[in-house]
Amino acid sequence: MRTFKRVLPMLLILLWDAVSVALSLYLALRLVYLTGIPNFYRTYMPVFMVGLMAIVVFFNLLFGCYNRVWASMSFIDILTQATAVFLDLCVIFLVDFGARTVSGQALFPVNSYIIWTMTMLILSIIGRGFARLFGTVKTSMQKNRLPAIPVVVYGAGESGTYLQNTGGNGSTDRLRICAFIDDNPTLHGRRVGGVKIVGGFDKLGETVEKTGARQVIVAIPAADRTLLQNVMKVCKKRHCAVRRFGTLGDASPSDMKVSDIHLEDLLHRDSVQLNMSMVQSFIKDKVVLVSGGAGSIGSELCRQALRFGCRSVVVLDFNENGLFHIGNELEEGFHGRFHLRLGSIRDPGRLEEVFREFQPEIVFHAAAHKHVPMMEQNPREAIKNNVFGTVNIARTAARFGVKKFITISTDKAVNPTNIMGASKRITELIMQMADPRSQTEFAAVRFGNVLGSNGSVVPFFREQIEKGGPVTVTHPEMRRYFMTIPEACQLVLEAGAMAAGGEIFVLDMGEPVLISDLARDMIRLSGLEPDVDVPIVYTGLRPGEKLFEEISLADEDVDHTANRKIMVMKPVEFDRQAVAGAVEQMEEAMRRRDDAALFRLVERVVPTFLHEEAAAEGEEA
Repeated sequence: MRTFKRVLPMLLILLWDAVSVALSLYLALRLVYLTGIPNFYRTYMPVFMVGLMAIVVFFNLLFGCYNRVWASMSFIDILTQATAVFLDLCVIFLVDFGARTVSGQALFPVNSYIIWTMTMLILSIIGRGFARLFGTVKTSMQKNRLPAIPVVVYGAGESGTYLQNTGGNGSTDRLRICAFIDDNPTLHGRRVGGVKIVGGFDKLGETVEKTGARQVIVAIPAADRTLLQNVMKVCKKRHCAVRRFGTLGDASPSDMKVSDIHLEDLLHRDSVQLNMSMVQSFIKDKVVLVSGGAGSIGSELCRQALRFGCRSVVVLDFNENGLFHIGNELEEGFHGRFHLRLGSIRDPGRLEEVFREFQPEIVFHAAAHKHVPMMEQNPREAIKNNVFGTVNIARTAARFGVKKFITISTDKAVNPTNIMGASKRITELIMQMADPRSQTEFAAVRFGNVLGSNGSVVPFFREQIEKGGPVTVTHPEMRRYFMTIPEACQLVLEAGAMAAGGEIFVLDMGEPVLISDLARDMIRLSGLEPDVDVPIVYTGLRPGEKLFEEISLADEDVDHTANRKIMVMKPVEFDRQAVAGAVEQMEEAMRRRDDAALFRLVERVVPTFLHEEAAAEGEEA
């Protein structure tokens, strides 16, 4: 049934074209031969009709005219149809020219071609216009069955005007716009499509109450976090939902949709603008390997590398279920261009097999243990995976002549006090030590917390809210930098393209966000009130946690790149021989399971790190 509903519009358009060909041919001959159509044409009329229909169908298929959604016909669709009809005419002229050459007799008079073309074009557009009209009436009837939702639109600019004219573009609800709010005082008192602009933000609450609005739609694509939060506070008191129409990513109002406000909207920052040509030249036709490729960051790197035209992606991960899921997803759009390989970065032999099989040219190293409190409880695993796993894959990459190796670091590597952050700082130092020793260009990308990633606070808070609370925050002054997964991966891609070896790249992440504010925003987005419907409880800092995270060391020179949102940290000079010696001794301490010795060695490389066990031992001494 679903297939039939999809094919039926195509069949109806095809039938209309057949009728149009017959009518156009008859009309052309009738207007040329006013006294009557000659018997020759009457005899061969079916043959001419079949031939013309074959030409029309061929070019309509070539231009995708039967696959278009004519219920939403645009000027581009009409232009495409006109092009197809013009090419029909060109082919008919060629056939007629061939007939003249062979037999000396034309198939049709020249003026009949002009009449046929004009008639065919008009009938084609009329048929598709009926399809558009039918689609509009059907949508209108479906919406009219629904009760109209009274709304107030915040923003009377281009987007708000478009929303009024279309009656809720992309919305399944029928919207009745009762009033406009706009912060431009010169617009106050004017009307948009008969609807009054009643005032600015100070009139919002009063307007919602007077109109009985059930929704406020923010129709300002560039609306920032402060505006959205203020509108939500006003509407929350009046039990009115807040939605938005359009974002900065939309090219034009016709691309915009009425949608719910998401957490990313409340953490809004100017998006990272990629140098598309640079990234494409970096990725295109390359074999890319992503370690930790089934994770939140790794899987997005796989998607973006494939979109930018890499020859193939090797997804390497120790999580078999994660590999299964990312494989199913990639199969839909990138069949034959990706390979799934189960393996650990702790296993040099397995890395050797995978690198030998695929000979990758670019490696994104996203595999790591990232959970701070968990690593505090299992410190040897943090060093084993984050430090020595990185050593394994870096050595393998250098041995197989990888062109660029980009490791994913974190802001927790800056002045770390916990073992996870310390292990990632050692990873950055390993990149800087490895770079001059081989032809491979090694670099690191450092960024903050990623919204929605595995282990992120966001899904944890969401789960607590769904259970009715309480939402647990470690400290009222806890602050973190946040970014979205696409932003993080765009940074990695462009940094990889820029990297010459030994750098640490960092995104300008704006201002850090209070975790308590984040929790309150999430509660409000769920339609509840913080500290009323859902309590917030402060539990105290966990082992290894800091109140604030930093993005650079005090002695790191920070420079902006060609992309003003991407900064590069010049390598800090350090005793490479001492660090290399300490890393070797760490391996020995791990073999002996001597945690105290391991902690002392980590502290020697990363002076800000001081594990509780090492600190206690120092006090006893």
